[in-house]
Amino acid sequence: MSVIQRFVTGTVAAVCAACFTTTGVRAQTPISLSAATLEPAAARRALTRTEINGKTAQQLVEACVAFAAAHGGGASIVVLSPSGYLVQATRSDGQQPNNMDSAMKKAQTALYMRMSTREVLNRWNNLEAQLVRTNMDLYMNAGGFPIVVDDQMIGALGVGGAAGGDESCGYEALTKVLGPQPPQAPALPFGGVGNEPPASQTRPPAR
Repeated sequence: MSVIQRFVTGTVAAVCAACFTTTGVRAQTPISLSAATLEPAAARRALTRTEINGKTAQQLVEACVAFAAAHGGGASIVVLSPSGYLVQATRSDGQQPNNMDSAMKKAQTALYMRMSTREVLNRWNNLEAQLVRTNMDLYMNAGGFPIVVDDQMIGALGVGGAAGGDESCGYEALTKVLGPQPPQAPALPFGGVGNEPPASQTRPPAR
């Protein structure tokens, strides 16, 4: 490679790295717990502090709607408080009732399990493992996420019927509003051993 070629290649690489640093996910500053949760006056009324506030919940909903719109469609989005009650929800025009039900169930499952619904599906990804947990009312379908800031779960997000994919919609919304998120769990083939967490899973196994 000539000196000129090396110079051009290095310059392009540097520019690309700079673009990624200034506009990509890694350049984002993580939101603080105080910015994402209830202000003191509201916390005194609710008798809790570590609950997602309406502004942050609305930003998540709007980010997900924008993602779906960019992919040529809409979405149904639900944001729940840590106690399981509704904080924000929206349904784009043209969404079906089951899309909203799906979003709600995904948020509830992520809240209950403290992990994404993809991780739940991976943990128990065979019919037998799922059948014995029927009474737990888990919705093992990708698109639900716990909302975690500074190692505190402040709510849960569920997405249904999203253009571009429910899981991608939710993950991108969390990243855009809250900052960098843990890597997404892989999509494992159905019918595995089940009952065991992925190797990267750091939480204790559920019973």
